[in-house]
Amino acid sequence: MNASGKESVVVLLSGGLDSAVCLWLAKEANWHVYTLSFNYHNRLKREIESSAKLAQNAGVVEHKVIELPFLFELEDLKTKNGLPYRNFPSAYIPARNMVFYAIAVSYAESISAKYVIGGHNNLDHKSFPDSTQEFFARLNEIIKIGTLTNSTEIITPLSKLDKLRILKEAIRLKVPLELTWSCYDREDIACGRCPACRIRLQTFSRAKIKDLIPYAEETISKSI
Repeated sequence: MNASGKESVVVLLSGGLDSAVCLWLAKEANWHVYTLSFNYHNRLKREIESSAKLAQNAGVVEHKVIELPFLFELEDLKTKNGLPYRNFPSAYIPARNMVFYAIAVSYAESISAKYVIGGHNNLDHKSFPDSTQEFFARLNEIIKIGTLTNSTEIITPLSKLDKLRILKEAIRLKVPLELTWSCYDREDIACGRCPACRIRLQTFSRAKIKDLIPYAEETISKSI
């Protein structure tokens, strides 16, 4: 808790819809909000820029970008090392969340933040083993053992929600959706073809809401 009497929290901000909703939930709770973004190998600049714009729009206390050039997504690792991964999503990064949350908890403890907030949803659990509730429950046990203050906890408020419910929550919170970015492949306009674009377009279509970010026109109808 800071001098103003508000709890301090750290939100992991990717620039996408899920983390933006977490940021606005923290705002709604009237917490003192700090944000972290991670810039790893081949991450699109547009995602980092979106994170910064969201942080600025939300009026956070401080926004930091952490450089992690040694983290490679699976597709890059296959090319680089010929690793024999099977049935893993291309965006998988080995032990990514152990790295991310170790850094976030260290930062949180240094500023006396009560929570570290991550935007993992129920779709993530099926593909990423380090996004499940079990993973974070065990990680929180390690934090209690491995920190002096024992005062920081990781929470994932979207872990039981699907994308449609998250979008509806974003609308309720008045998240500036036009500032978010989901595309994996392009940063000038969204490709409309990558898995993230397809899920995003389908979600907006189900909610009967127009997505205001720019898409490659020839791909939109095929993606919905």
